[in-house]
Amino acid sequence: MSFAGNLEDLAIVDVIQLLHSTRKSGTLCVTSGKGHSQIVFCKGFIVSANHYDGSIRIGRILVEMGSISKETLDEALKEQKAAGNQRRALIGMLIEKQVIAKDAAYKGLECLIELTIVEMVSWQRGTFTLDVDVVDINDEYRYIPEKLHQELNFDTQMVLLDALRIYDEKRAAGFSSDDLSTMTSNSNPTPQNHETMKDSTLTEDLSADMLGLGAIDQIDIPVPEVFTSLEAFDPSEIHRQKVRAMLPEFPSPQRKELVNYLTEKTNIIENQDHTDQQPGQTIILYGADELDMHGLISACKYVGIMVFTASSAAELEHKIGQSLDRELSPILVFDCPVATQEGFTKDEITGLRQKMASVFPQLLRVQIAAPIDYLYSLQALTTGASAIIPRSIAENRRDTFITDFIQFLESFPGFIKNLKQSPSLDNKDQISLLNELRNLQSASEISFFLLQQTSHFFERSLTLVVRKDELIAEKSFGVNSDKKEGTSAPLRFKVPIGAEGLLTRVIDDGALFYDAVDDPTIREAIFGEISAPNKSKILLLPLVAAGRTLGLIYADFGQSPEKKIDTEHLSSLAWIAGLALDKTIKNRR
Repeated sequence: MSFAGNLEDLAIVDVIQLLHSTRKSGTLCVTSGKGHSQIVFCKGFIVSANHYDGSIRIGRILVEMGSISKETLDEALKEQKAAGNQRRALIGMLIEKQVIAKDAAYKGLECLIELTIVEMVSWQRGTFTLDVDVVDINDEYRYIPEKLHQELNFDTQMVLLDALRIYDEKRAAGFSSDDLSTMTSNSNPTPQNHETMKDSTLTEDLSADMLGLGAIDQIDIPVPEVFTSLEAFDPSEIHRQKVRAMLPEFPSPQRKELVNYLTEKTNIIENQDHTDQQPGQTIILYGADELDMHGLISACKYVGIMVFTASSAAELEHKIGQSLDRELSPILVFDCPVATQEGFTKDEITGLRQKMASVFPQLLRVQIAAPIDYLYSLQALTTGASAIIPRSIAENRRDTFITDFIQFLESFPGFIKNLKQSPSLDNKDQISLLNELRNLQSASEISFFLLQQTSHFFERSLTLVVRKDELIAEKSFGVNSDKKEGTSAPLRFKVPIGAEGLLTRVIDDGALFYDAVDDPTIREAIFGEISAPNKSKILLLPLVAAGRTLGLIYADFGQSPEKKIDTEHLSSLAWIAGLALDKTIKNRR
């Protein structure tokens, strides 16, 4: 099935979000006076992009990022050309040769997709064609052969949010739509070659080598031929297909009632002024089934609330990190346990909600619950939920479920907009502290900031940089002199990391440790250098970025009495520090 439409009637942003919310697969080709660009979707996720400007290719992007050298790219292209009809995708060739890492491939592709969307958003006039359920990427152009849809799960809304931010920044800088193509293709500086950075530590700028970043390939996706016999783009048809698939047992008139409601919301979106695309609020919806996911995304979009989705604990934490990195304060919404797509139990939802309340106390947490399950609702309020919103269950109220569900969707956006952030966000000192951390520009500044904040609680504190099989002692407070005298020069002694022990567990888990300890490595390698504290209680605060622990902040009370420590505050600071470090790494690349 294929659809066609005009950009004057439906903004490309809304087409992309509709494809995401309906979990559609297909190829979206957008045409303007400049040329053709395309985005390929697989189950709502973006898996491929093709910029209208033939010079903006994945190979060029990766060379400019420093992920691969020009010589590596040329050699791979030559090998591919020599293979003739038997040639393989360059990305597959390079991965098999262990020349590149998948993480680097994803980053390069994400950059290409952002550039493509930024360009598309700037097109006010033109047409789009959507070939639904056709994801025909020839093996010659696959980014990663086979398992494509399983591997490249770029969150469509997060990528879109970044693209809109870039577009707005450039527009605010005074560039017109015609200027944006030039800006996006030339505005990013080439990063420092990672060969010159091999010996970097946390007291210097982190290198690509230190973070395990690799390289990728050169791909040229052909623009699809013009579709023929296209139907006019009708969002109601997409809603109709989705509702039929999700509620097959319900009578057609009831399904039609829900389709009409969703179509009405889509029409409101179409008629809105799209000059300001940024959302007013953001939600991360955890564990939702297809019905809740599709309904809430559609209902919230028209009032400026952007809904992200997560289906696992790891994905939820990742989405929170992405949101905070973009200076958003998302509201966490946990779906009703009996309606979650993975069938999560009440205990699993409760445990995760409690964990989020501990790690991210500043974020609001909303629990969706069945009205009949009032005991669970009461329990949720005592285990990390900031608020409860009821949602009808089909098994309990089948005859009125569609009407109930529409009322739920109608009420939900207003409920979210009326929620107030927790008092902790009103604390000016805390906000100032987090803003200061977000604005730091180098790894050394970020690690020193974390060391400095830790020193406010402890008499002695020390930065330990994680290397392959050892820790390197760097700057410290209160070790060689009174902490009031300020930081000391790097100590440079080494602490071995064994296969077992406390240090290894903290590094592997990336979680704060604060307790009494009798560990032989700490006793011999650390206390042997700085002497043992009067009390055996110590802090180990990991700094995690790029998917692994890059450093530890060690702290103790020295010869002073123990004090009450706000470990949640330190965990939050370490988390934000990791996000700031990730942002620094991304900006450098």
